[in-house]
Amino acid sequence: MPLVIALGSFDGVHLGHQQIIRRAAEIAAGLKGLTGVLTYDPLPAQLIYPDFTYVLTTLAEKEALLTELGVEYIYLLRFDAELRGTAACDFIQRHIVESLHPAAVVIGHDHRFGSRGTGDAGLLRRVLEPLGIRVEVVSEILLRGVPVRSTTIREHLLLGHVRLAAELLGRWYAMSGTIVPGTGTGRRLGFPTINLRPLERETLVPADGVYLCRVDAIGRGFNALLNIGHRPTFGGETRTIEAHLLDVQLAESPGSAVFRLIDRVRPERRFESPGALASQIEQDVRTARAMFSKPTVNRNLDSQPASNNL
Repeated sequence: MPLVIALGSFDGVHLGHQQIIRRAAEIAAGLKGLTGVLTYDPLPAQLIYPDFTYVLTTLAEKEALLTELGVEYIYLLRFDAELRGTAACDFIQRHIVESLHPAAVVIGHDHRFGSRGTGDAGLLRRVLEPLGIRVEVVSEILLRGVPVRSTTIREHLLLGHVRLAAELLGRWYAMSGTIVPGTGTGRRLGFPTINLRPLERETLVPADGVYLCRVDAIGRGFNALLNIGHRPTFGGETRTIEAHLLDVQLAESPGSAVFRLIDRVRPERRFESPGALASQIEQDVRTARAMFSKPTVNRNLDSQPASNNL
């Protein structure tokens, strides 16, 4: 059966990536074939820059999102020193021609591969088309004049602009992880929280602040108020990710959860006393309830991908 391969890192599986996958699926449908993806783990940047902590999707999240888009086969390459040093032409011959025997390859206009990133769409065409393998290049996607790129999404998140990041992703940014014990500070203030430890150390955690959040846990979705930061009122030094579920208190803490960030409510700041902080949290909760009551938020609650549920 003919195989059509989309080639890329696909971190975030954002709107631009989705366009590449959909084009590969369209070609595969015309050939009555399969839609596949060639991608990498870890991300090349994680090897090239050891301190890189800006991963938008874990491997499991990426695979689930690709599957939801109709990908039937994922060819995962371990990105290590050997692959990094592979010449671009050798990469094409070994990992595309010999390993996959594709009928067609779809690539984003700016994707690079091979040693020093010397491989590109032009080289792919020069090597594959004489072999009868179709190559299609997907142009850059713009949203309101802004290029849809993983780098742009990372920049938005690092500034706390989670709503802008969501527009480029085509869904809310999500962090998945295990629930770990906290200090109990929130409970003492009257706002108990569940604390998230991301599954991967390299997961991008957005800027410190208070966010409107959707928590998926124990097979259910909960509206929540999320705080990311160091708890400066209490002289905290460790960065935490903790969510207060609105209007519900779980009998016991879940083992894992997904936190989806919807919008930023305010920056994190230091308060003069625990009582002043508690008063601000009360206001934040009222603000969160009002934001959740907006029709646009309610509509989007039911449109998020099920793959982000643990």
